Formats: sequence, structure tokens, C-alpha cells
Amino acid sequence: MRPLQCTECGARVLVQKNSWEHTSVQWDDAARARCREIGSAGPGRPGAPRKGCSALTASITLAAEAGVVPVRDPDPVPTPVVAH
Repeated sequence: MRPLQCTECGARVLVQKNSWEHTSVQWDDAARARCREIGSAGPGRPGAPRKGCSALTASITLAAEAGVVPVRDPDPVPTPVVAH
């Protein structure tokens, strides 16, 4: 996992891009406190955190496209062919 800072709020997390479709993110308490989305109330149980942050997702995508965060398997997941 690599450290990455959100370009919007500055939260620092650890990120791993297993593929373009799959990303692992580790948050710590400082990052949760700094993020405007992850710390706010999400759907489900009262007080439950949100599952993700759109600004961080955009930061990760930009970092992956720039090669800062490597994508372990860069080949896209093939679209299944459905026979009719």
C-alpha cells in the first residue's frame, strides 16, 4: 500500500490499486477526521460512517493515471458476452 493525500481535504490514507475496478483504502482516525465525506453520517445505522469519498476516489484515479499509484493488473475486466 502507498500513502496518498486527497487533493481536496488533505486526508492521508494508504491506497492499493489491484485493478482499475478494485481499490483498497486504509483510513486512520486522523484521515477520517479531516475528510468532509467519510466522517459525515451515511446511510444505514445512525452514526455509521460513509463507505467512501468521491473526492478521494478522484484523487486515487488521478494518481493511478499519472503512475504515482501503480495498478497491479492494468487490464480491464472483460465484458461478458451474452448469447441471445
